[in-house]
Amino acid sequence: MKFSYILIIISKLLFPVMLLFGFYIILYGDSSPGGGFQGGAIIATTFILTYFIQSKKNFNVNVLLKLEKLYFVTILIIASISFFTKGELFTNFVTLNSSVQIKRIFLLLLNFFIGLKVASGLITIFSTFIEEGK
Repeated sequence: MKFSYILIIISKLLFPVMLLFGFYIILYGDSSPGGGFQGGAIIATTFILTYFIQSKKNFNVNVLLKLEKLYFVTILIIASISFFTKGELFTNFVTLNSSVQIKRIFLLLLNFFIGLKVASGLITIFSTFIEEGK
């Protein structure tokens, strides 16, 4: 399949912008609309776009599956730590003490790893569909 040079150039220019926007949505998901799932979908779309443009068309599905499992275990560990550190850690979001900063850090970490897990999962699903279609 032959692509136009305009499509190739525009996709190469948009790649860093889309990647940055995806991470922005992930990192500011606790204080604005968005979060891990939305940012992960944007990041996955970025890599899927490059899949169609570059001549070397393969993602290592086994590595992506291992990364996805690692991200899931990391999410469980972070959620467990945040649950067991203080009993009131997630019950009161409007207090203005140090626990608000702790909550923000835990939410930021959870959003980040959820975004990475969603991105790796969507890329894996896409790659599997493409491989099955060949």
